[in-house]
Amino acid sequence: MFLLITLLDQVEQLERAIRRLRDFGIPEPQILRARSAAAALSAEVPVFAGLRSLALGADEDRLLLVSLLPQSSQEEIERLVQRVQLEMDADEPPMGRLVALPVIAAPVFRRE
Repeated sequence: MFLLITLLDQVEQLERAIRRLRDFGIPEPQILRARSAAAALSAEVPVFAGLRSLALGADEDRLLLVSLLPQSSQEEIERLVQRVQLEMDADEPPMGRLVALPVIAAPVFRRE
């Protein structure tokens, strides 16, 4: 089992990213809003002397799309990540990055 994390650089391309993941057979992702460390720190920078301009654009939200993939073959996952990443890199500007992490255990809680 693998955890696929899509680091989406273009927030406005969320719909396209989800459609692309579906096209490659990646299950429906959970969507998380994230803020970079630069954005978090820029809120603490004084407004005077133009210091905040050093962190220009840092306050933009980022999106993380997280999916759990049941396949167990590392080679299969590597090929999938490479194929999806090639598609993402072909966008102008590139859509983002995709990483896969092995999952040691994913407990399933069922209500009865």
